[in-house]
Amino acid sequence: MPTESNLRVLAAESPRFDHLLHVVPDVEQAARQYSAAGLPAHANEPFEGFQNGGWRPDERYIEILTIVDREVFPDSPFGRATASWMQYIDPLLAGGGGALNFAVQVTDTAATAERLRRAGHRIEVHTCEFQEGKVWFQEVMLLDAPAWAPFFITYRIDPEVMNGLKESGLITRGEHDLAGFVIETPDPEKAAAWVETLTAVPLDASGTVVRLPGGEVRFVAGESDRITALELTGGTPPEAVINGLRMQGV
Repeated sequence: MPTESNLRVLAAESPRFDHLLHVVPDVEQAARQYSAAGLPAHANEPFEGFQNGGWRPDERYIEILTIVDREVFPDSPFGRATASWMQYIDPLLAGGGGALNFAVQVTDTAATAERLRRAGHRIEVHTCEFQEGKVWFQEVMLLDAPAWAPFFITYRIDPEVMNGLKESGLITRGEHDLAGFVIETPDPEKAAAWVETLTAVPLDASGTVVRLPGGEVRFVAGESDRITALELTGGTPPEAVINGLRMQGV
């Protein structure tokens, strides 16, 4: 049962899965592989040394990303925000790709940041603004956590921009839906309990699944200590590995 403290956090922050970051050497090639697996994906144009794309079954998404210009990227908004992650991103790129971490959307990142500081965590807060303020988001990143650890995000997006996204055709579920993802780690119970404490989201009866709305986080035993698979529902889930990330049924 959730503690009284966790219930207060859940009520105040409404944590839910937002997106997962999949680092790849070539976004366009990865998007084609996603689409071939029944997960309709797209690639955006490069922007300030960075390129992304993704599969968007709804407002949640899998972000496919890479660095295309090492000189420009570090001083870009995304480069500054991800500087502390480069120690993980570079090995993933060198190894052909893999999932990095995931975002938990919360009501107010400022309040979440204060809660994490009070709990003794070292954090960074990054704010990004685009399209003359029509797109604003703030991220809270942990500096004392595993590479796969969640970060927290709050958005403020102009309704006109959201309507444009919905009308663009980029939000397309395809044959499958996202149920969650798998993290392989040496001590699944300990890792799951840590995420429960961090997010206030309760575990299932096994003690190894964080029941995050929008995308459950399943911990399994293994030495890689990273996100290894997406769990899918609907139709016959593909048996594919795309740039170090496995697609599988629940």
